[in-house]
Amino acid sequence: MRGALAAFPRIAQGGRGLHSTAVAASRRREKRKAQLAAQRAAEVEAVQREQERLRKLKDTAFLNSLERPEQLFQSTQITQQDRAASIAGERSADDDGGSGGGVRRTADSGKYACHVQPDEIRLVTEVAPKAMAGSSSAFGAYLMGDAASGDPGVQSDIVRRIVALENSSAKGVLRYNVRQAVAAFGRTDGDSGSPEVQAAVWTVRINQLEDHLRAHRKDHQNRRAYTMLLHRRAKMLKYLRRESLERYYVCLKQLGLTRDMVEGEIVTPKRIA
Repeated sequence: MRGALAAFPRIAQGGRGLHSTAVAASRRREKRKAQLAAQRAAEVEAVQREQERLRKLKDTAFLNSLERPEQLFQSTQITQQDRAASIAGERSADDDGGSGGGVRRTADSGKYACHVQPDEIRLVTEVAPKAMAGSSSAFGAYLMGDAASGDPGVQSDIVRRIVALENSSAKGVLRYNVRQAVAAFGRTDGDSGSPEVQAAVWTVRINQLEDHLRAHRKDHQNRRAYTMLLHRRAKMLKYLRRESLERYYVCLKQLGLTRDMVEGEIVTPKRIA
């Protein structure tokens, strides 16, 4: 028996070391888990740094002047809290016998769709009500009802809200942003064909597709359109670089781009963060 125990010294020491292989494997697994966790943390930090860099890069006057549909539409939506406050205001008004104190959100940003200019809105909301005061119109009563037909101010407010950008569609907001791009980058009045204007218009469409792809990650058709627009913009900016290097760098700065985004390889990410 002693000879057998001498052949296996770990057994002779009371069984210590029988599970040394399992312990070593467990330690290796824990070490590997720690390495993977550190690697993931480094990747997340790198992504956050890149997003912060892009955010600072896109902090330009032109890009900040563009409107986003979800922000515009949210400004006129009545939430559940607003609805509850409206119901409470109506109940209190019924109890007091006064007017309701409900929540009413109006489109009052001063921006309009359908190529409507502020001067035209001022004509409708300020000049027209004074001209229509004291007159009657069967046409206005047919369109707006009895409650609004006798009040030119109510009629003008209805027209203003109809053409307000907040009540437009996403396509209407895109057209508004395109007009802003043409006005900001046009070298002359009505200039819509210069390289800067075309690159700015494509940037507007690219930004809209980015917002869309964040919400709809599996829309591969629009992802392909997004990639094609990136290549078209890069091609146009390369042409601008050959024509005028100074205009090229000014355009890059205003659009929030770098040389690598234009002259380097354009890689479309699978998911837009």
